[in-house]
Amino acid sequence: MRIGLVILPDTPWDQAAKQWRLADELGFDHAWTYDHLTWRERVGDPWYAALPTLAAAALQTRRIRLGPLVTGPNFRHPVPLAQEFMTLDDLSAGRMVLGLGAGTTGIDASALGRPPGGAARMRRFAEFTGVVERLLRERQVTHHGEFYDFEEARVIPGCVQRPRAPIAVAATGRRGIAVAARHADMWVTNGVVPGPHQAPRIDYAALAEQSRTLDRACCALGRDPRTVRRMVVDTGRDRPVLASAATFATAVERYARLGFTDLVIPFPAPDGPYQGDPTVLHDIAERHLTERR
Repeated sequence: MRIGLVILPDTPWDQAAKQWRLADELGFDHAWTYDHLTWRERVGDPWYAALPTLAAAALQTRRIRLGPLVTGPNFRHPVPLAQEFMTLDDLSAGRMVLGLGAGTTGIDASALGRPPGGAARMRRFAEFTGVVERLLRERQVTHHGEFYDFEEARVIPGCVQRPRAPIAVAATGRRGIAVAARHADMWVTNGVVPGPHQAPRIDYAALAEQSRTLDRACCALGRDPRTVRRMVVDTGRDRPVLASAATFATAVERYARLGFTDLVIPFPAPDGPYQGDPTVLHDIAERHLTERR
């Protein structure tokens, strides 16, 4: 199983750089950061922009894959996003993964105006994802859709990775998972969200059903479900996944039995929702990641 970290963009770069370098040096497979204008857990606190953070991380690391977890249409337009991400793939020498999601309700969704709701929100996400995928793959794209309309957009020379950088689509419901089946190299889930503005929690039965939904969606498109990697993000809200290397190993085994290929855990922070002891990362690396260094 590939193991990754999510690093919150809430500290100045002279401190954050050490976290990204450590993730690389310890042998983690990928490292991510959240792309929000304001995160629900840190309203009013420092919060730095994701894409410049990833650019800096690309220049501070040598082997680890990097990406936003996730970006989406709440405050991004496909054309500048594709160009910026192409540039990130160049800066990282082809180590970027583009995480895409429909976007949550709340501050991100309303900061630039009234967002579409219900079915329209998912139609926007499907169109957004398809357009971004084309922009990263084709030299020139013209698109006239329900939510986006543009002529002869060019993203040149394209990604270092060919035919494009990998796309990871985060989705927990049927319509979003269908978008992942159509466009994604990797599907991402964080479990279930109990209600608006609430943090996700891990439910193993729900994860298994989500994975089966992906299987069905792939088969409906004539795609082999095995061609989609499956990543679960476990931030340890309802279980101590980072209490020790042993509890982490137990989590890895359980997710592997459910068919997941990748696991992302939080980089332990001094305080806040991801508070923990960062020395556990060294123990995890010693047990699981020695061959990656």
